Amino acid sequence: MLTLALALLLAPSDYGVARLKQVMPGSVRLVTAIGAECPQAVPGGPEALSIARTAKQLTLCGSDSTGLMYAALDTAERISWAAGKGDPLQFVHDTAEKPDIAERAISMYTMQRALFEQRLHDPRHWERYFDMLAASRINSFVVIFGYENGGFMAPLYPFFFDTPGFAGVRLTGITPAEQKRNTEAFRAMIRIAHARGIRVTAGIWDHIYRGGVQGGGIAGASENAGKAVPGLVTGIDADNLASYTKAALRSFLDVFPDIDAIQFRMHDESGLKPSEMETFWHEVFALIKQKRPGLQLDLRAKGLPDSVIADALSQGLRARVNTKYWMEQTGLPYHPTHVNTQNQHDRRHGYADMLQYPQRYQMTWQLWTAGTTRLLLWGDPEYVRRFSASAHLYGSSSIEINEMLATWMLGSPHDEKPGEIHTPGYRFYDYPFERYWLFYRLWGRVSYNPQCPPDSWEREFVRRFNANSAPHLINGVRLASQVLPRIVAAAYRYQNFPTTRGWAEMMRQDALPKFADLQGSDIEQFLNPRDEARRMLSGGQTAMRRPAESAAWFARTSGAILKEVAAAEKAMGRTAGKEFATTVTDLRILAGLASYYAARLPAAVSYNLYLETGNVTAFDAAIAGEKSAIEAWRGIVSAAAEVYSEDLAFGVHRVGFPRHWKEELGKLERELAELVSARAKAQTSAAARALPAAAAYSVNTPPAVQILPPSQATVGQDYRVSVRAADPAGIQALRLRYRHVTQYEDYVAVPMAAEADGLYTARIPAAFITQKWDLMFFIEAIGRNGSGRIYPDLEIETPWVLVPVKR
Repeated sequence: MLTLALALLLAPSDYGVARLKQVMPGSVRLVTAIGAECPQAVPGGPEALSIARTAKQLTLCGSDSTGLMYAALDTAERISWAAGKGDPLQFVHDTAEKPDIAERAISMYTMQRALFEQRLHDPRHWERYFDMLAASRINSFVVIFGYENGGFMAPLYPFFFDTPGFAGVRLTGITPAEQKRNTEAFRAMIRIAHARGIRVTAGIWDHIYRGGVQGGGIAGASENAGKAVPGLVTGIDADNLASYTKAALRSFLDVFPDIDAIQFRMHDESGLKPSEMETFWHEVFALIKQKRPGLQLDLRAKGLPDSVIADALSQGLRARVNTKYWMEQTGLPYHPTHVNTQNQHDRRHGYADMLQYPQRYQMTWQLWTAGTTRLLLWGDPEYVRRFSASAHLYGSSSIEINEMLATWMLGSPHDEKPGEIHTPGYRFYDYPFERYWLFYRLWGRVSYNPQCPPDSWEREFVRRFNANSAPHLINGVRLASQVLPRIVAAAYRYQNFPTTRGWAEMMRQDALPKFADLQGSDIEQFLNPRDEARRMLSGGQTAMRRPAESAAWFARTSGAILKEVAAAEKAMGRTAGKEFATTVTDLRILAGLASYYAARLPAAVSYNLYLETGNVTAFDAAIAGEKSAIEAWRGIVSAAAEVYSEDLAFGVHRVGFPRHWKEELGKLERELAELVSARAKAQTSAAARALPAAAAYSVNTPPAVQILPPSQATVGQDYRVSVRAADPAGIQALRLRYRHVTQYEDYVAVPMAAEADGLYTARIPAAFITQKWDLMFFIEAIGRNGSGRIYPDLEIETPWVLVPVKR
């Protein structure tokens, strides 16, 4: 008889113990030993754990109840793998773990009332959802009220209660009984989360509804501001805005005393006018200081003035700044080398100018996965590892990731019943979130421990499919998960950056002439098609990734995904079920998107060559490329045809959100006809320029560069950067590019001087080094064959080097 002992100074998690009891065979007995010795030391800090096994005893230990719960859940899962296979603990191993990222949050939006209330009032939903998050080691959950709702939840308070002294402030159409039901349901949700070690944050994003951008593009929404329309709050105006908010917030903290944190949207999109902000926030901060001085506050960075941050800190509040990681989309797993110039000098799309010293606050990084991965499966462990490492910038240790299906029903009428994601024959789950188990598993487990053993998700593939197909599905999903981030980084029109305007999974990104003017979203790493055409014509050189390189990447990745799909199908044979069918459908769609951009990026370069030269040969090449892209899109439509609903509502239809890929196909075909018609009217004139030689289209192997380990920088001293570089064709140029760690700055470029044995050096002058900022740099390398590359290489690591300044 094996003994399973739980050793902790505190009582163990009831939830974790209950899960253990569910899976324990009769050959294992459970003994709880409060205060017992742990045979393997538990790492320091919250949520740490250790698991130690001897011949006759397995001991689970935790630094707190959450750490012990994680140990119990992991053990329970590993026991379940061994069901009927001899030793019930054969997959349980000695381990000691502690969190790498301290706060690992998932956030949801309340964008559509019917869908939100359907979830809110279903305790079984929350139990299943938080079971999944706890097993994934997600420890924080953010409910965002009042974003792109057409005024719903602007503000949230009357959805739950009326505020004493403000009888005129009402949510039109709600009854006291409904308010009570909503309140009890939200309290129950908090209790269910807390029982699983998950903290709950209320995201209060709207304070008054004034239409405009708050309308979210929903027809008629802005015109309803201030009107007694069902679902909207009336009775708040400029005169009582601050006083009502303070009274309502006080009541909110009384009604929900167990809430763990509040996240505030600070700027004009919350309904506040810039002239109201400082006074409004001063009074709100004062109320929190009086009522809940230890409450965690997340202040959204967009439009956030230094004066408001200073006010919160001067009042002694636990305030930190929450900012977007890569605009409102999922880019590559590093802080962008250079954000788009349109928003380079505001606090909208990244850390901006907020990483100053002396440090006064912590940052928390919000990855808006909802702007990109709304529907299709995602699971790339290496992405999470790299993202988590980058989340430690500025000493931070907090991330927030949008849940899957986060924008489902965005833009739909609030009384419209939520539809289905899949057609009836392909639905295999009780709740749609259950199909995304890998997304949550990776974001939680890998950010908790970047060295997390992969069996924690690989064996789940075996359980759901079979041992022969699992490796192919794992690799297929991993490869497919790289497609959308690459589209966002290298092939995205800037107009699509908002969550409410862009959707890389389903949008074609307009007709080719508009697409050809794209900029991408790391403008230092990826050359856009317009500038590539000009470079080709001028004979210039670049270290940036050219569209031809990105196209080749998309083509290789598409082929690799489809190869894994074919192998998985062969391995599954006749045992393939609904989950397998929907999984390979998603992989085919993502492979099709990769093929689409593999053809469309070169077509965009050709179209720009036509615009620059007037040479219709380039126009012909653009049309040929567009035809190939459309053929790839037809493959997407075919893959999705029987599997996905034809009414996939994830954004406002009238502002360009399609409901199905076939809707975009129709537009692509009409636009191609217009393009062909324009070509028929175009002729090469005598003034047309010749197209570049074939060599301008080719991509050669770039120089190899090794950056020598950086050291700290010292104020008052030059900082020396050294690299070793080699290229059989010879090196034409090496440049050091550097700036302070503020996205407001552009990079300074200086040539690197050659020294002995392939060593190159350059210096950042002492006058540039200040206590206020850390430094960052990268290297541009160009070979004599015209090839170029930026180092560090973004394919394997963050493509810039952080240099701390001694303080």
